[in-house]
Amino acid sequence: MKVLLVSTNNLSDNGVSTFIINNAKLLAKKQDIHVDVLAPNEVAEDITIDLKENKVNVFEIHDRNSNPKQYFKNLVSLLERKKYDVVHVNGSSNIMSIELAAAFFAGVKVRVAHSHNTVTEHEKLHKLLSIPFNMFVNCRVACNEAAGKWLFNKKNFTVIDNGIFLDKYRFNPVVGERMRKQLGISKKDILLGHVGGFNEQKNQAFLLDVIKKLDSKYKLILVGQGGMFDQVKKQTEEMDLGDRVIFTGSVHNVPDYLSAMDVFVLPSRFEGQPFVVVEASANGLPIILSDKISRESNLTGKLEFVSLDSKTWVEAIEKADLPSRGDESDDNIKRLAAKGYDAVKNADDLYNLYAEKLKR
Repeated sequence: MKVLLVSTNNLSDNGVSTFIINNAKLLAKKQDIHVDVLAPNEVAEDITIDLKENKVNVFEIHDRNSNPKQYFKNLVSLLERKKYDVVHVNGSSNIMSIELAAAFFAGVKVRVAHSHNTVTEHEKLHKLLSIPFNMFVNCRVACNEAAGKWLFNKKNFTVIDNGIFLDKYRFNPVVGERMRKQLGISKKDILLGHVGGFNEQKNQAFLLDVIKKLDSKYKLILVGQGGMFDQVKKQTEEMDLGDRVIFTGSVHNVPDYLSAMDVFVLPSRFEGQPFVVVEASANGLPIILSDKISRESNLTGKLEFVSLDSKTWVEAIEKADLPSRGDESDDNIKRLAAKGYDAVKNADDLYNLYAEKLKR
């Protein structure tokens, strides 16, 4: 079985990339499968090396957005050359038609569309491509029910949970204390944390209004990179919050940063089922998130959904219960495992789905 996992957005430090990378590595361990990954960007060397060490090749075809015709032509060429059995496209809209059509014309038997969100930033194009999308897709997958219903309407789809390597995210007090010292966070400080790409969806600037209204003992760490990074950093200086907000840029040790945090905050304008919520839950963090995020994210039953009003967020943060993190982490990991949010199980489910579709 030859499988190509396709990222329609940059393969980097984000939730969809985590899904692709984790599953590529796990699937590649099986004897009768060969897995490649396709990205529309220049992939960081450490990601490429990590995947290659796990027998996964990374292909790059650029200009998906700026020159879709050339992207399509190059993609068809790759698919015809490599003769894949399965092309698994990861995105959040009917714009995945580009990859699905390329797979169809290249003779790929199983063409998977995987919905990772509950909205798109390109509504007009999404509606325009509805007919070709449904013409070329023959396997529908979603990260949860809400994301599936959003993209596939009344058509049948399979839910593959956003599983993680649970033990990797278990709370580590030694690492947490070391990280806090490195960051200059005292024991009296309460560290609010966010992990995600800097963009309109993730809405990091909202947290600046929140931290401005909180007592000075509250600090904020923003983990990640992205197109709006410089803009949010500049806004932080303009609001005179430079000594209370920490920017890490892109990192590859997210669990260490989670262990240093006291409260996890996610004010997204929209989301399907964020990987980072599963990760923060496994770490035992209290989590406050936007009410625009799917309620299916509440896997532990402990998440607090709050409307996007800074005063309401200030109140929620001030009232946040700071649990015994070790016990909370252990309990949450058990809950997440019981609900199937283990990366190894999810990769097995994916493999079985491919095999079933190929038999037809």
